[in-house]
Amino acid sequence: MIVSKKIELINGNLLNFPNGINRIAHSCNTHNVMGAGIARNIRLLYPNAYASDCEAMMSGENSLGNWSFAWADSKLEKGIYNMYTQEKLGGRRAVNYEAFYNSLEFVAKNLEYHYVHDDNADIIFGLPYGISCGLAGGNWQIINAMIEDILLDMPFKTYIVKYDE
Repeated sequence: MIVSKKIELINGNLLNFPNGINRIAHSCNTHNVMGAGIARNIRLLYPNAYASDCEAMMSGENSLGNWSFAWADSKLEKGIYNMYTQEKLGGRRAVNYEAFYNSLEFVAKNLEYHYVHDDNADIIFGLPYGISCGLAGGNWQIINAMIEDILLDMPFKTYIVKYDE
C-alpha cells in the first residue's frame, strides 16, 4: 500500500475534492461513453469533463495513452483529467496497462509543469482507489506500482481516495 509524504491513502468521495484536492483523474474508454462507474458520476456532476471527452473524440485526441482536461468549476480552481486507458467498454481486463502508464505519466508531467511554472500553483492531485480495477478489470498491484513509479518523485501532493459514503 502507498505510504509516503507525496502519496497518501484517504477515505472520502473523490468527486467532492476532499483534503484540498484540486485536480483529479479517472480512467476512460476511447468510445466517448462515460456510462458507468466513476466516469458516469463525473459526467453527471461535471458536464465540462464530458464535453472535453466529446471534443477529444471529435478531434481524434482520445487515443489510448492520451488525456483530455476540463475545469470542474467556473472559478478554474478544480480540474478533471480524462485518461484514455481502455479501448473496450468493460469486461475482462479492458484496461490497457501501457496506455494507463502513458496517460498517467502525461498527466503527471502536465501537473508538474503547472506546479513549477504557475506562481500560484498549489496543486493537490487525487485518484480513485482501484482506478482501472473495477469495471476495467485491472490488477490493483500492477496499477498501484505504476502510480508509485510515476508520482512518488513529483513535487505535488497526491491522494488516493477510497470511496466512503
